[in-house]
Amino acid sequence: MKKTFIISALGAMLMASCADEFNTKNYKVDRPAESEAYLYLNEYMPLKNYVTNENFKLGVGTTVSDYLKQEMVYALVNSNFTETEPGNAMKMASCVDYNTGALNYATVSEYVNMATEAGLSVYGHTLAWHAQQPVKWLNSLLADKPAPIPEGGANACIVYDCGNAGANPWDKQAHYKLPIPMEKGKTYVVKARVKADNGGDFGLWPIWDASPNRDQWGGSADVSYQASYPITSSFSDLEWTFEAPFPIDKLQFVFGKIGGKVYIDDLSCKEKGSDAEMVKNGSFDEDSMDGWGNNWNGPSFSIEGQAAGPTTFFVSLIDNGNMEETEAHNFATKSDQGSIVYEIVDGVGKDGSRGAKITSKGGYSDAWESQFWIVSNEVLHIGDKIHVAFDYRADGGCAGTNVDTQAHFGPGEYQHWSCAGTISFTGEWQTYDKTFTVDASMAKEDDKGMKSIAFNMSPNTAPGAYYIDNVVLEIEKEGDGIPLTPEEKKDTLTWAMDRWIKGMMEACDGKVKAWDVVNEAISGGGDDGEGNYALQHGQEGDTENFYWQDYLGDINYVRTAVRLAREYGPEDVKLFINDYNLESDWDQNKKLKSLINWIKKWEADGVTKIDGIGSQMHISCYANAQTQESKKAAIENMFRLMAQSGKLIRISELDMGYVDAAGNSVKTDNMTEEQHKQMAELYTFVVSKYLEIIPAAQQWGICQWCITDSPNDSGWRKGEPTGLWDSKYYRKHTYAGFANGLLGK
Repeated sequence: MKKTFIISALGAMLMASCADEFNTKNYKVDRPAESEAYLYLNEYMPLKNYVTNENFKLGVGTTVSDYLKQEMVYALVNSNFTETEPGNAMKMASCVDYNTGALNYATVSEYVNMATEAGLSVYGHTLAWHAQQPVKWLNSLLADKPAPIPEGGANACIVYDCGNAGANPWDKQAHYKLPIPMEKGKTYVVKARVKADNGGDFGLWPIWDASPNRDQWGGSADVSYQASYPITSSFSDLEWTFEAPFPIDKLQFVFGKIGGKVYIDDLSCKEKGSDAEMVKNGSFDEDSMDGWGNNWNGPSFSIEGQAAGPTTFFVSLIDNGNMEETEAHNFATKSDQGSIVYEIVDGVGKDGSRGAKITSKGGYSDAWESQFWIVSNEVLHIGDKIHVAFDYRADGGCAGTNVDTQAHFGPGEYQHWSCAGTISFTGEWQTYDKTFTVDASMAKEDDKGMKSIAFNMSPNTAPGAYYIDNVVLEIEKEGDGIPLTPEEKKDTLTWAMDRWIKGMMEACDGKVKAWDVVNEAISGGGDDGEGNYALQHGQEGDTENFYWQDYLGDINYVRTAVRLAREYGPEDVKLFINDYNLESDWDQNKKLKSLINWIKKWEADGVTKIDGIGSQMHISCYANAQTQESKKAAIENMFRLMAQSGKLIRISELDMGYVDAAGNSVKTDNMTEEQHKQMAELYTFVVSKYLEIIPAAQQWGICQWCITDSPNDSGWRKGEPTGLWDSKYYRKHTYAGFANGLLGK
């Protein structure tokens, strides 16, 4: 009862006070030099009182843990804003366990219920994003399938279940007691095939267990420390050769830093130069674990059946082979006469799907004057086994022609006149399917290899077109598991996204009416083939993020997220695409233009509907007047382009820093009064221009991302003056600037 009374009293005080506790704080004590300069803020009402458009949501980025305390943040948010947006609590990594994928929406439900009971709307942030994802769990869904068990049964091995990884190599051990000890001074060879679910280091420390030389724990001090090797989830053949420094009677394998299961098979120990095996049942063909043990940390062990070693499978070398996406980096065309055009077109593929159309005007003297390439994602070498297949047909003068293939490195880098055979085009759909091995003529031994197959598309003399769909280019690989196919990965991740979004919508109980359905999709670089920026994709070495679009495709990624949000969300849910740098002046707002064009692509199916665009305006106020005017012009242009899109428009994450004349960011502690006032003026400009340029019917609202200035030691834009209140919850000049913007001043 006491806590409730204090909270209620605080909330009532803040909601009743125009100055948000201004009168209760002693400026003469806390900041006497500034008290007079800030007294005018006492005349301002809570920010939400300045909103006149009933559809306009005045939002604020909220640290959910602070809001749930029902203290200062709770009261300030409720008294000044009409909408709250969580900083992190609704992101996937906050609700889905990193290791196991277990769902936990308890915090989300508590926050949504508390905010809506206080009269606020909640804006959902975010359903689909590449950052703050349960990366380990998502990657585990894409792990290789076990190789099939061969006829005659599985290949047995001994398996140690380590549980959680330890801190030291010796924390987890497997022991094998030799029936006959090694002799001192003789050289021995120990071999084993080993793998681990999670990979790590695996070492051999053979020991004379019966030695009279004991260590401080009472165990043998006679240990021979041999090499450790990195092992993976596929079996590795390990070997140790060493001279026994004493009569070794136990093989001691150490792998304490590995979590999960460790598999040992085909253990062998022989004196060098001898065929006499010292290990009994090292292949585990017999159901016996005689001689095997563990250390004091006790990883459990048992004999389990595994596939009988490496198996072969094909792995795709291209993306978007079915042509359903826009990605086309694995396909190319060239014409010496500039008369052949390749494009992915709706309705020209087999069964009316998207497909590749290669238009030719004809009249060529040589077959290689115009060519089409399938380009591999990796270099192909002598001995690689390649599978190529596709559906194809032709019309006009291209029907009835025979198209030869050549081996090239990159497109136009000729290697050999023959590659994957000859294709006979007719007016009817056919399927081409061929498997071949790269030989020395295709990938010259002293050259750089082969990377593409060229199709000579110029044997005809009359205009026409070739049509290709469902392209397959694969390479045969070998391993202990079988990688998922691109379609299997797509299906698996669609299931994971369905599970995640369904659970989130159920936790919100229909109370969250608007969402960032996809966050930060546009790269700000590259090219989608139509002059727009490409979508973001994973880069080699990036282990922190998970790019759904790498597996679902640029088009299907967004369409899937939108479909699931509408399936499980409330009937009147509004879905936004949210991104940053849309107001950038360095590229003349090209990122925003690209996003608008991408939205048209996503909506081209006539089913997908995206309601709005969110702009993360993490901007700065510049001391350099010329720079500031350029930034302001780009902001105005952003609003005009957004208005022209016809979509709902939201400033989703508005905050601000300050950059001095030398181009350096200024920390809050070093800000001058004049700089604070310049920031206030820029807030007025941004807010008023939004209200001026965006039609009232398209105004969703503005979300101020930071309530207070960022602390020096943590948080977003560390140490910068990002808030409308300072760190002690005093109003700043920026508060007045924001309010004046809402007033249209």
